[in-house]
Amino acid sequence: MISDIYANFSSVSEVYQQNKDNKTPADIGKKTLNVAISEFEKSLGIKLSRDELTFLSRHNFSQGIAEKIVQLIDNLYKNVIVVNSNLTANDFSDGIIIRDLKTQSENEKKDFSTILPFDKITDYLNKEELSILQGMNEDVRRNAVSLAIKLIKPNLTFNKNATEKKKQEILASVKPVFSLVKKNEMIVREGQKISEIDREKLESFYRKKGQASFSNLSTVLGIFLSVVLLGLVLYYWRTRNWPKKHDRSNVDSLFLSTAAVFQIFLVKAGIFLSDAINRAFPYLSVEACFYAIPFATAAMLVAVLTNRNMALVLSIFISFIISFLFENDVKMSLFCFLGSVASSYHVVTCRQRSAFFNAGLFLGLFNVAVIFCLGLIAKEIFSIELLIRLAMGMAGGLVSGILVAGLTPLFETIFKYTTDIKLLELANLNQPIFQRMMMEAPGTYHHSVVVASLVEAAAEAIGANPLLAKVSAYYHDIGKLKKPLYFIENQRNGENKHDKLSPKMSSLVIISHVKDGCEIAQQAKLGKEITNIIREHHGTGLVSFFYEKAKKDKDSSISSLPETDFRYPGPKPQTKEAGLVLLGDVLEASSRALSNPTPARITSLVRDRIEKIFTDGQLDECELTMRDLSKIAEIFTRILNGIFHHRIDYPEHANREMNLRKDSNGNIDQKPTEKSKA
Repeated sequence: MISDIYANFSSVSEVYQQNKDNKTPADIGKKTLNVAISEFEKSLGIKLSRDELTFLSRHNFSQGIAEKIVQLIDNLYKNVIVVNSNLTANDFSDGIIIRDLKTQSENEKKDFSTILPFDKITDYLNKEELSILQGMNEDVRRNAVSLAIKLIKPNLTFNKNATEKKKQEILASVKPVFSLVKKNEMIVREGQKISEIDREKLESFYRKKGQASFSNLSTVLGIFLSVVLLGLVLYYWRTRNWPKKHDRSNVDSLFLSTAAVFQIFLVKAGIFLSDAINRAFPYLSVEACFYAIPFATAAMLVAVLTNRNMALVLSIFISFIISFLFENDVKMSLFCFLGSVASSYHVVTCRQRSAFFNAGLFLGLFNVAVIFCLGLIAKEIFSIELLIRLAMGMAGGLVSGILVAGLTPLFETIFKYTTDIKLLELANLNQPIFQRMMMEAPGTYHHSVVVASLVEAAAEAIGANPLLAKVSAYYHDIGKLKKPLYFIENQRNGENKHDKLSPKMSSLVIISHVKDGCEIAQQAKLGKEITNIIREHHGTGLVSFFYEKAKKDKDSSISSLPETDFRYPGPKPQTKEAGLVLLGDVLEASSRALSNPTPARITSLVRDRIEKIFTDGQLDECELTMRDLSKIAEIFTRILNGIFHHRIDYPEHANREMNLRKDSNGNIDQKPTEKSKA
């Protein structure tokens, strides 16, 4: 390179000298000079700027200028190695092997103080020119440095092929070393200095985690489609096997979705806390802490607020999701499913707050049994780790019970459900609405209490909710409070308000007590279940007394009224409990009309009334079966016989009734009286 610089400068310098001595014509000389300069640039691989060309021309491309430029270049190559700017310090962090292209000799270099990136040579030459170009004017120094920079080329380049070949040779000569990292094993702690082995473990861990993460589009898509398919299957099964329940289907679906999301959040929070606990207490493994997560909380909530079937559906869905959250760990999915199903079936009959703690305790003991079985399968029954897991399982059950106790009132309010605890509060006969009924409509109050006794016993026999049936019976006629004297059971002194009304108007008054009852129920916040039963407890039944009265009326405009004008608007009963209240209401009222309520007549009455209601289609939309109706008839007959049984006449009481009757003037009437009846 040095010789090329001298030769090119000499060549152009000769052309200049010839032109100066006028040995060639002017036009030819100028053309020859331009060709020489072009060859100069091409040979050295540079492009001269206007300033540089002017400078060199002024000095006739003298050897003196060439010598100064060469000194700058030579001094740089003797002291530093110039590398491409695209190579960084990281590329030399572990040392490099330098191969001489002439001799093919190689030597390893780990001292990088003499390696200079190409983009730093300007700074280097600006410092060096102070000594090399000392005494030169500014014009010479500036242009000499500029030309030297253009002439300098990197003398160290990266050979990718040779590097890869060297790596393969080294890898082939090294025996592989494996390091086993067990699941949940602590690799490094916060603040701990990371060794080379720790670094390799962490890199391997994150590579593995990256492969199994949800960032993989196919994995996310597969999980999403699996969840959707499972949801569709469960929804189809639900709609095919469960009857629609009033207008609550959409609310139930929303509640079920909310409970599922809440449970997933609880599990994710539990996983995070398990890691935190493990970091604080290393002897508590992460897997052991997982058993303290309240997996069954959502299923228990759903069982308390709706029913066991919905809790079962949620348990299946959540267990499926758990398998993904725990990286396809079937053990945790099974643990979640068994605990959720068992606890939901246990908690469904909670009728006091303490029952939630009992359910949590039951779940804890059940968890212990499941964990022990899993330990037997894994042959880990004789270990401290198993004891820790058993304790965590018990804690998880208790936490679930506590969470359900705290969350039930919240979800009950938000989604307007009526729990057994709420029903027990409403069953208190000291409620203001009952006090008002006793004062304003005592006959309706007594009627409701008797109906409640009938339906509670029948509900128990057919597997319905006896508490809901009983409380609904208490409230089914509260609409009569608006016009109590228009109902026969509340009339006194023989006065009948309907004597002054047309049959049509009377039927409207009677029918209106259903609508009035729903309004009062909403004002009293009795809940959807009770309000629906109030609305349905007459179905689309006929107000037969006033319909028959209208048919016998001499006025053709009244006698020709259609039967539909005398029917309740419905809907028909939709649940077993609503059907029971309808039957109990009709049979209690009918039994009071019996002049001589003997057991045979009561039995016949019950059978006839139930058959008539069934034939009229009032039970078509509820869940009562023929077997249920048979049991209901049996229960109602037994209770009504108990209510209307004859008491034994006591001798003294009989004598006093026979001998001590007085007329209105105070004279004794010795005619015997009828037997007193209870």
